[in-house]
This record gives sequence, structure tokens and C-alpha cells, in this order.
Amino acid sequence: MQETAELSINTKPDEKPKGKVVGAVVNAAKIMRFLRATAGPATVTQITRGVEINTSTCFNILRTLIQEDFVQFDATSKTYQLSLGLVGLAHGALEHSSQLHILKPHIEELAHRYRITAAIWRRVSDNRMMLVSAAESDAPIRIHARVGSRSPLLLGASGRVLTAYSSLNRAALKERFHKLRLVRPLDFETYLDQLENARQAGHAIDDGYVTAGTLTIAAPVLEPGGTVNFACSAILFNSQYDDRQVAAITEDLKRVGQVMLKSAAHAAPAIPSAAVKRAARVPGRPATPQQRRSRTSA
Repeated sequence: MQETAELSINTKPDEKPKGKVVGAVVNAAKIMRFLRATAGPATVTQITRGVEINTSTCFNILRTLIQEDFVQFDATSKTYQLSLGLVGLAHGALEHSSQLHILKPHIEELAHRYRITAAIWRRVSDNRMMLVSAAESDAPIRIHARVGSRSPLLLGASGRVLTAYSSLNRAALKERFHKLRLVRPLDFETYLDQLENARQAGHAIDDGYVTAGTLTIAAPVLEPGGTVNFACSAILFNSQYDDRQVAAITEDLKRVGQVMLKSAAHAAPAIPSAAVKRAARVPGRPATPQQRRSRTSA
């Protein structure tokens, strides 16, 4: 009989767009986030208080969301909750992600090679991240990570990696750190040291601070231009592997973190040979007859 240990890890859009912000759309997003965060269905009064908009506006937005199958209404209890129509949008977003298309086969291979759970986290705002892909092995007892789970940006090994490559200052880090719910004691100065180590070593480790009995390793997914919006991670039971094997998993994770750069390099257009020859000419030095012929033929 197979058993799974579910890793229940509990993040708003990334960058603020340029141009005018449409208030109705913002309020609709607030309403859906509120409904997601509530333990069960909510009334109009509860929603208006939670998102701080007037009742009339809230009611009209809810009616539109119902029509678009993003929210459903229970006429008996007069309550609202999210509709399964959102599931199609979520799957569509994941299916059309070029980054996930590149990364997913690599984490699947990693999960099967080491018989662990591998995952990809994406930073979705300056204080939240989301689990966007996960791969499990065929091990009879394994950890299950739920795609769509959202978490504070600082939390766990992936949180350390994404935070290490963020622009958060010390004051913001300290404020958010003290809001984390950890199952093991960890002081802020030690956490800062772990962030610095993540920057220097190119990976981070969470030894049971988030979920007791687990060890999580994460590496940044490097993209052209130096941006880091994704982290790839390996989730295993504590003491499942010795130090040598953990080191091997870590190095493989770091290699996965490089695949976006390699993909971009392969996709870059080749420079015409004549252009290469022109670029190779040393400034201030006369062109050779071969270079002059190349320029003429080009």
C-alpha cells in the first residue's frame, strides 16, 4: 500500500503594470483572494468588510464573477465561494509557461533518480511565492507537495533563495521574518547568515524549520539578465540520505537552475561569419586583405 506524507505549505501579481489601474478589476481580484483565504463560503457583508469596498460595488462585482463562472452562489445560505471555473485558468497559465516547459522534465528526472519530491516555486509578489510544479517518485512512502500552494516569500529553502536574490532591505526582512511560523527556533541574525550563504553557495537548505522531519534543498533558476523569479527544490525526509548524497542532489539542483541560461544561449541567433570577422578586427589596426574581401562579399 502506498502512503504519502502531504507537505501542506500555504502568496498577488508580480510587478505593478504601467498605465491606469482599473479599480473594478482590482476589487474583483481582492474579492477572489478573500474567498480563497476564508475557511468556507462568505456572505456579502463578510466580503465587503474583508476587502473594504461598499456593498453595492461588491454585489455587482460578485454578480459578474458568477456569470463568468469564477464565483458560485448558494441561494439557500446566501453565501459565495470560488467556482471551479478558475481551475481552467490556472491550468492554462501553467501550460503556457515557457519556463515550466523547460524546467519540468528536469525536476521529474531528479525526482525519479533520487526517489524524492522535486518542486518549482515562483515568486508572485514581493512577499509571496507559489508552488507551480511538482514531481514525485514511485517510492511507496513519499512527500506530496500541492501545486498552487502559496507561502510567505522568506519561508523554507526556496524562500531563502528567492529572498537572497530580492531587493528587500534589512528592516523589511526583519519585519517579515518575525511573522513566519516555524516549528524550530531560528533567530534573525542566523537567518541573515543563511541568506548570505545562499548567495555565495548558490543554494539554500531548510532543515525542518518549516515541516518537522523534512529536509529541503533549493537553488535559484537563473534567467538571462540576472533575474531570479523561480527556485527549484528537492524535498526529502530528514536522514533519508547521507551527506554525500545530499551534496549530489544539491549539485544536480544547481545544474537544473542553469537550464534557462543554456536554453537562451541555444536560442540566440548565430552571428554571420563576416560579422564575426569584422568584430575580430582590432581597433586602430588596418584590416587584412582577407577581412576586406569578407566585408566586400558581405
